[in-house]
Amino acid sequence: MKVMRNTIKSILFLMVLLLSACNSDLLSLSPKTSLGELQAFDTKDRVVGQVNGMYARVKSGNFLGGRYQVYNDVRADNFLPKSTNGVTNYQTWNHTVITSTSEVINLWGAAYSAVNSINIFLEGLDTNWKAGTLTGKITETEYNQFKSEALTLRAICYFDLLMLYSQPFNKDQGASAGLPLRLKANKTGEGNDMARSKVSEVYTQILADLNAAEPLAIDKYTTDLLNTTRIHKNTIIAFKTRVYLHMSDFAKVQAEANKIVSATAPYSSASGVPNALNATFAGIWTTPYTTKESVFSMPFTSTNLAGTQNSLAHYNNPLSNESYYLTTTPGSTYAQMNAADARKLLFSTGTVSGSTVYFCGKYPSFTIQSDYAPVIRYAEVLLNFAEAIVRGGNAVTQKAVDLLNAVRTRSFVAGGYKLTDFPTTQSFYDAILLERSMEFLGEGLRNMDLMRTVATIPAKSGASAGSVGAIAPGTPTYIWPIPSSELDINKLMTGN
Repeated sequence: MKVMRNTIKSILFLMVLLLSACNSDLLSLSPKTSLGELQAFDTKDRVVGQVNGMYARVKSGNFLGGRYQVYNDVRADNFLPKSTNGVTNYQTWNHTVITSTSEVINLWGAAYSAVNSINIFLEGLDTNWKAGTLTGKITETEYNQFKSEALTLRAICYFDLLMLYSQPFNKDQGASAGLPLRLKANKTGEGNDMARSKVSEVYTQILADLNAAEPLAIDKYTTDLLNTTRIHKNTIIAFKTRVYLHMSDFAKVQAEANKIVSATAPYSSASGVPNALNATFAGIWTTPYTTKESVFSMPFTSTNLAGTQNSLAHYNNPLSNESYYLTTTPGSTYAQMNAADARKLLFSTGTVSGSTVYFCGKYPSFTIQSDYAPVIRYAEVLLNFAEAIVRGGNAVTQKAVDLLNAVRTRSFVAGGYKLTDFPTTQSFYDAILLERSMEFLGEGLRNMDLMRTVATIPAKSGASAGSVGAIAPGTPTYIWPIPSSELDINKLMTGN
């Protein structure tokens, strides 16, 4: 099946709308109906419905609703599969995906489907705003906010695609082949043939979208739910710290972080949404999933789920036959966590091949599988900031140590570092990468960290899954192949 062709057909002439004018209902429903282009902007309800539609595509189970985080986790070294079922990411775990592997095709299709729905909305919104047809339907503030959300979501889509299908920026300063940079709505078959832009050019567009979105964005919403599940100014700034870190632009990471991180402890945000570390680590992962630490997450309810074999609970819970458990060998992230660390206390246990094993405990809602899927947390902003200070200045500072400790001691009170614990900058880098691996288990950041540091993907082995050798940078399996669905229909596309 030509997934990309089907994706394009599904959205060429129809625009998916969620007919809900109430902001509190944004993201809470699945698309219910479709309308032609001429009707799509004739009421505020329909404009808001399209905003819902963009979010709904991004939080697809094949994308940020679950699978994307899982792919980035299981490619790396912290997880072992209970099952060798090829439908549930085993080829991603053992690095045997090919151009026709389902996850390679499905993620690409889901992300580009989201991009096209965003492009359709952006073009329609701007055209109708300039023509005056939205006068009396939405305010200028709403126009700006909707545009900022669309631009940010498009930036997130392209960044996430880069993480799996393109070489890291830091390998060659972005000179490698990146992605087809689709910035116009694809409403006909024309324009489908498009060559790959360089990685650096895709990053330039990501930052152009985020920088354009920031001054348009709302400072904060009226509820914690909206502050967690919709784009606001702090969301954009937080995501920029991630993007700049992947480009090793450490001065920019610091500049962005300084916008939302206070100068002194507890390092909370003094502007916009009052983002801050949650008092307890476990409290982040319980209902209603809307702590101030949750900068941006994909929400689910019992009537609106990620779909079969897509949710984070499906892949991180001992009750699932196809879940992944933690590597516990000496030197592993698990083995280096202190027994008193609240993050380790959150793990749940199960049995594989007669042995007790441990599972990430962040997604306990296995029966319903309605746990929110995290995209970015405030803890990451603090760690991005700390790392950028040291890498940018080539020296370990007290501020960097304090930022690292803010995250670390929240879960491991007795584990705070002193400045003298880091005689070299490399010792600090090792500590913060380990901290990130412990803090973000099950959230998809481990593979991203390996990619941005152009590090070898470590070897791994499990009793039920066999062994996988280390994957060095430059080897064909270091990144995913371009899917056959794209190669089949895009005459200008080249493979990896």
